[in-house]
Order: sequence, then structure tokens, then C-alpha cells
Amino acid sequence: MSESRWQPVLQSIEAGDFAAAVAALDRTLEAAPLDSEGLMLRAVAKAAQERVADAEADLWRALAIAPAAPGPRAALGDLFVRDLTEPPAQRDFSLGSGERQTSPNLGEIREDHRSRYEFAALWLRDALAPAHRTTGIDLFCGNGYGSRILADLAGCRMVGVDGSADAVTLAETAYGGHRVVFRQAYFPFALTERALDFAVCFESIEHVEDCDGYLATVDAAVRGPILLSFPIETTLPFDINADLFRYHTRHFTISEMEEKLARICKRRIAAIRGQVVYALKNRRLNGYVPPQQMALTAVKPDSQFAVVVACRA
Repeated sequence: MSESRWQPVLQSIEAGDFAAAVAALDRTLEAAPLDSEGLMLRAVAKAAQERVADAEADLWRALAIAPAAPGPRAALGDLFVRDLTEPPAQRDFSLGSGERQTSPNLGEIREDHRSRYEFAALWLRDALAPAHRTTGIDLFCGNGYGSRILADLAGCRMVGVDGSADAVTLAETAYGGHRVVFRQAYFPFALTERALDFAVCFESIEHVEDCDGYLATVDAAVRGPILLSFPIETTLPFDINADLFRYHTRHFTISEMEEKLARICKRRIAAIRGQVVYALKNRRLNGYVPPQQMALTAVKPDSQFAVVVACRA
């Protein structure tokens, strides 16, 4: 960005005169509507005025013009995610930690992970009208493959968030685009209230200490559905498998999650699917089932994971 070109606007923003900055940028963009730098600066000024929806619109337009521009990509993350927490130094956030899928090629992502996002994308495509005008957040997105599946299959815009800087760097390179951006943030963090159309929270709630606070944070940020996955305690008992789920804090029964969603979020489960991922021996993990057996199904007695869509009651 040429600071000399934008010096009067930057001075207005630094002085807190956001109305003057927006007015000047309105004039610039009327003459040059494809100026991505002008759109980004106007979005920054609008965000400071708490005009979140208007700021978001300008930033997505800027990315449509210049998809790789780092400024609008970072600004979209800042628009929705704030009050960041410093990641713990003792935690391994590297791609080699074993906590995340790491392939930059979608076909190499394990089937159970892909099938959850494919279910979510098709549900959102049918439920949101029109889906291409919606923006969702993909929390604990890992290397970003799921955010890209949602954008490609449902047509929505996506902001992926993960605690690993390495994963976010890979996500931006492998799965980012003009409708998919990524932001590094370690929970707990705050999300802008009622700014998003939906949230996808796969493989996340079992990783946080304050699961009630996590649900409350997500619920406050979204106007529409929350899509959530969790390991089922009755078939994947945490105490027996804690050493094999070293990044998990607990597992849940379906009734426990139903109660939490009702009590904390005033939401009901509108759709639910089950999934089997692991072979078990004496209730302990003993490898994976074949990929073709990892597809989502109706919930069954042997389901090890649940994927739910939670809508406001």
C-alpha cells in the first residue's frame, strides 16, 4: 500500500475521524470502484464505526478484486475475531503434532473428516437461502480443508480460525481464496456478536476446558445454525482412552450435549448424524475402520461421534 497516496485518509483514521475517512473514500471509490486498497481502508473506517456488515461487504469486494492481497485477508479475521489469548508455550502447535490433518491435497484428507464437512455443506446449501450471500466461521479449522469444502459445495464465504500458526499458514496457501480466509487465534477469544450467519465447530468442543463458555461465545456470534461434532462418551469412553486422546479434555453423551445447547444457547438439535471411525478392543481404540465405513449415518448404538445441527428453539 502506498502510504503517501492515502495519507489524508490515514490521518483521519488515526485521529479518530472515521466519518471524514469514509467520506473521502466514498469519493475515491465512486471514481475507481475496483480500487481494492480503497475498499480495505473504507472497511477499516466502517468497522471503527461499528458498521460491521458494511465493512465486511467492502472486504469481500476487495478480495474479489485482489484475492491474494494480505491486507483485506487479515482485516476480515480482525473483523470477526478479537480479544486474543496467547497460546501456551508448552503446547505443540506444529503440523507434526498429530492433532490435525496436514495434507494440502483434499483427496488425502481422511474420510471421516471430509464426510462431516460434506454433510455440513449440503445441509447449509439447502437451508440457507441464498447460501452464496452468507458468511460462516469454521472454528478449530486445522489446515483449512473443511472451510474450502464449505465454500465450494455450499457457495458460502468462510472465515477459518485455528490456534496453530503453522496450520493457518498452510491453510492460506493450500485452501485460501477470494471467498475463504484464515485467522490464527487460540481459544478463549471473543467473536463479534451476531456478525455471522452460521458456525461450524467440528472437533473443537472436546479440546477446550470451558466447553460451556465456548458454546456461549459461538452462540452469541451467529444469527443462524451451529453445526457441531463431538465424541460420544458411551462408545468412546474418555477415561479409558485418555492417553490416546491426549488433546481432548472430555467426551459427551448426546443427552448431555442436548442439555447444554438448550440451557446455554436456547437451541434444539434440528438434525443429527452418527459416525464410526475407530476399531475398538475392550472399548479402547485399536486402529481405524476402513474409509468406506466412516460415512455419516443415522445415529446407531455403535456410533462413536455425533454431528448435530443446532437451531434456535
